[in-house]
Amino acid sequence: MAVLEKTSRNITVRLTKARWARLMEMEKAYKTARCVVRAKRQCETAPSMSVTDAIKHIDSL
Repeated sequence: MAVLEKTSRNITVRLTKARWARLMEMEKAYKTARCVVRAKRQCETAPSMSVTDAIKHIDSL
């Protein structure tokens, strides 16, 4: 990776297609991990349901 230009707001770099694809893959994995952590927190704070209540809730979706 070579830095072509750097300003106070932007950095322009030169990357191979393979490295760019890897960076995009890592960014997608990071976003997925954040969603999983957020969902885990919601599950921990949500009130517990009985099986019947859960089925009714799923059917309403």
